[in-house]
Amino acid sequence: MKNKLLPFVLLVGVLTSGAAPLRGSVTATYGGYLALEFLKGQAQSDFARGSIQNIQAGFLAAGAVTSKLTFSLEVRARTESLFQIEQAWVGFVPSQVVSVKAGLYLVPFGIWNRASRPHEAPLIGTPLNLEYLYPASWRDLGLMVEGKIGILVYAAYIGNGLKEADSLQGGQQFSDNNKDKGKGGRLGLEFSERLQAAVSYYTGKYDDLNERRLTLEGADFSWVTDQWEVKAEATRALIENPESFAKGKSEGYSVWMVMKFATLQPVGSFQKVKVDDPYHGGGISIDRSRWTLGCRVVLGPNLFLKAEYEWNKETPKIKDNLFRVQAALGF
Repeated sequence: MKNKLLPFVLLVGVLTSGAAPLRGSVTATYGGYLALEFLKGQAQSDFARGSIQNIQAGFLAAGAVTSKLTFSLEVRARTESLFQIEQAWVGFVPSQVVSVKAGLYLVPFGIWNRASRPHEAPLIGTPLNLEYLYPASWRDLGLMVEGKIGILVYAAYIGNGLKEADSLQGGQQFSDNNKDKGKGGRLGLEFSERLQAAVSYYTGKYDDLNERRLTLEGADFSWVTDQWEVKAEATRALIENPESFAKGKSEGYSVWMVMKFATLQPVGSFQKVKVDDPYHGGGISIDRSRWTLGCRVVLGPNLFLKAEYEWNKETPKIKDNLFRVQAALGF
């Protein structure tokens, strides 16, 4: 337990001490977030009796040592006893055209992975196609280059990559399980601050023997105004299996929308995923879709109360619809 809490304790120590010896050379901003959920589902859901859980806490420090040398450190707790480093990188920013980050970074695949903190995302749950595509808060140790040229935005990275697990959600690792490196990027058009579209790609050998490749593909869209927010992601995974098994595949898409009217903001989403993998987890076959309707109540600056109901449809059909409430604070 002490080892798990060490990063959190160190960061809190920095925040509370004021880091006086560094004030002359380092400029930094600090922030964080807190969230807690209540879940109550139908008889065949995992929360038939109702449960208060999914407490989250995060602390973030970001700043600059010089005009071109930047850094970021984020620690996140996903349970009451497990603290993990979310980001820890040093960046070199010679211009808007190119910046380089070295360390632990959130992988720039789509739009959800780097903006899924409770106070950032209008939805409480992760969209289905992304839940079955990569680990929650997918991050990697390595090098990332990103920038903007006119309306063109790009990011490219190389790191340890994902490892083999019973499902794609379990592929997070912080050391390399083989000699191949995971690599990919995101290329998009930013027509304005309100309208963006991009494609994402990742590839890498993921098994211990360095023989089989995992490929992830995605496309995303974002339209944000003062009154509306519409975002979408379409995704696909191609999973190479041992020769006696057919390739695995995961395909899906999700669309979510917010009507930002005053303090009461309706939220809606449709999500769909289909997974067919004859090898991992003893064979996985999932065909699921979800309608989500809810509301986000703005209680103050970065203080939200969110409620949503999930209508789940799968084969075979089960009664697992879910009601969720989340309180989320960013500071």
